[in-house]
Amino acid sequence: MAGCDIMSAKKQRISKGYGMKKLVRNSTSTFLLSYIVVLVIPLLIAAAGFQIAFRIVEENLKVTHINMLQRSADTIENELVNMESVALQIASDSTILEMASKKKGDNNYILPAMEALNNFTLYLNYRDIDLLDSQRAYIYLKNSDLVLYEKSYYKPDIFKNYLKNWGIDYDSWRLEMAQADSLSSNFRHNGDGFEYVFPFSQQMFGEKQGVIVLRIDGDAVTRKMEFINDLNSRETYMVEILDVTGEQLWASHSAEEFPEFSLSELENSYLEKDGMSIITARSEKVDLYYVLVLPVKESLSQLSTLKNIVLLLMLAAVVAGAAMALLQAVRKGRPADEALHALANRGEAPERYANLGTAVAEIVKKHENVLQEVEKDKITRQKNFFDELLKAEFSTESQLRTSAEKAGVDIDNQFYQTAFIQLFSGNDFSEVDNRTINEIRVLSRLMKNHLREICGNNVWFHKKNYNSEIAIFAIDNMEEDVFDLIRQTGEWVLAECKIEITSGIGGTCNNLLLIWRSMEEARIALENCSRENPVVSYRAELVKRDECYFPAIAREKLEESIRCGQWQETKDILILLETENCVNRMLHRKQFIKLNQKFMDVLGGLEQREELQEKVLWINEVLMQPEISTQEYFQRLRQLYRRVCSDNVEKKQEQKSRMVDEIKVYIEAHFCEPDMGLARVGSEFRVSESYLSTLFKEQSGVNFGDFLETLRIGKACELLQDKSITVNEVAEEVGYNSVQSFRRAFKRVRGVSPKEQRERNEME
Repeated sequence: MAGCDIMSAKKQRISKGYGMKKLVRNSTSTFLLSYIVVLVIPLLIAAAGFQIAFRIVEENLKVTHINMLQRSADTIENELVNMESVALQIASDSTILEMASKKKGDNNYILPAMEALNNFTLYLNYRDIDLLDSQRAYIYLKNSDLVLYEKSYYKPDIFKNYLKNWGIDYDSWRLEMAQADSLSSNFRHNGDGFEYVFPFSQQMFGEKQGVIVLRIDGDAVTRKMEFINDLNSRETYMVEILDVTGEQLWASHSAEEFPEFSLSELENSYLEKDGMSIITARSEKVDLYYVLVLPVKESLSQLSTLKNIVLLLMLAAVVAGAAMALLQAVRKGRPADEALHALANRGEAPERYANLGTAVAEIVKKHENVLQEVEKDKITRQKNFFDELLKAEFSTESQLRTSAEKAGVDIDNQFYQTAFIQLFSGNDFSEVDNRTINEIRVLSRLMKNHLREICGNNVWFHKKNYNSEIAIFAIDNMEEDVFDLIRQTGEWVLAECKIEITSGIGGTCNNLLLIWRSMEEARIALENCSRENPVVSYRAELVKRDECYFPAIAREKLEESIRCGQWQETKDILILLETENCVNRMLHRKQFIKLNQKFMDVLGGLEQREELQEKVLWINEVLMQPEISTQEYFQRLRQLYRRVCSDNVEKKQEQKSRMVDEIKVYIEAHFCEPDMGLARVGSEFRVSESYLSTLFKEQSGVNFGDFLETLRIGKACELLQDKSITVNEVAEEVGYNSVQSFRRAFKRVRGVSPKEQRERNEME
């Protein structure tokens, strides 16, 4: 019986093995398995490709938000700078200053009062500044205790009704206006919005006689934040503007439900924290932070949608592929050959099919509209960059490269050439009316558009005067010679508009800091143009060879480079002057002595002459020789200038270090005062806020705001040990305007809230 059981089990195993082999040999099963394998492998490869594509899309979305925020920040910054300019113009107006000097009881004030009202209104309306809420701008006159507002004068107890509507406490405002001397010009939050405060007086450092307050339109700020229109569909988001100390100036929503972040974290353009995306842009001139906070899932919603679509498509592909594989395997047994044969009959070899990554590329193209907006902003930045360049406003190579990088201009290994173009060159207008200027403006635009059509982004323009333009060409990227291009353009203008233009073309330049040299050459060439020769290229024969070459712009750049201790820039200018005076010109002794005097005057303008008298005499030894050795002269001159540059670098570092030490002492003495900040310290030490911020970080290794915050929180920890003082009183005692700001700052520095710190003190 046992033997029968063993034989029965053995038969069953043999039967199962035979069934398995039969299943494997079955053609339908074989092709079904092969189809599944063929389907899975491409899907795995596609999944890997999609992951790479998703990361690209994710970075693209982040960059898009950052660029849009930076664009809005730059737009707001330009208008805030214009507001500062308007405030300065108002403070300089003679009628407003005269009215500010009037005291209670003074006679003969009616006429100046009316003129001051009219002028104040004109200043508010003549500049197109969207952010300026002209309906809420006012001037407080300290001596007469009056408020100039809405084309009239108000006593403070009447004006307080307006302040109440704006959410401003009258008593605090009254005390602040009475202490105008303690105010400094700055942007700040006040009431239901933020404003620009500018105290002024007749004398630069005299007692303050009034305060100009320009309120900022919060709705206009929202409009400037163009990307908010795309975010309004989001459930949760916030946009806020902060000053360099972290104080909130404006916010689109309440900040209570959003995570806290430190100033150091804001240095990152993109940060994810507590499930939120924190995107930051920083303005340069006004030194403010612009922060966008929204949930990560919201900021990357397009990516999430894309992932869901791709997942559904892949699942559908798996289901459809498996179903088709089964159907074809059952019907024909060899579906792979049938599919290839069908494709071959239509002339579509499988190799021609694009890979699945192409689908993701098509999806990414949907974001091109955003990238095009960024590109337009880039063109504007490039125009501003070249405008500043042609005005020789860059003093250092690093400053030039930073601005070029922001403008998206590649300045490495490129050559540039300038052309001075003049319209109506054969006419001498004794009077130029508005109609003539408008006509010339139209003709100038036609000429520039013609050049742009040929050169594209390789040409930029700077308006010299009403009928002259300076063009700068990136000749590395141009196929046509600048001379031929300008000549053909002149012929086109003559044929189309029946006017003549003359053009002087300067030499090439591979150092943009010295582009002024090419401009000077273009100007000299222009002076040699005639009707017979309307286009002239600069050459050495055009200059008066018996006159020394030392243009005013060369002196300005030389003085600036020496004052800043920039030896390389100084050396480049000296080489240019040496080449022009000693190679291209034949200076006699009298002219060379005149040239030497110009070099000595540069040192005299820098107040360095007495210290370097011995070196000056050493240089003059060359001039006393019967034959002046120009090579020896410039060699000694370079040694002298190099020493001056080195001395200036050392003095500058000493001055910076000493100033920061004095600033620290000043902060430590006044850090508990509410108005302590960059604006007050900058006003006290006569420096701009942006320069002060950079200088403080450079010399002390810590941000100004972090240093001030550390001092305040350290003092707060001492006060919290006294149980009789509330947290609100501690916040006010150490200089915070709101307890919310104090709590956020305390947690950033100590890692705990003030309440938790007090509990720890009790436990200890």
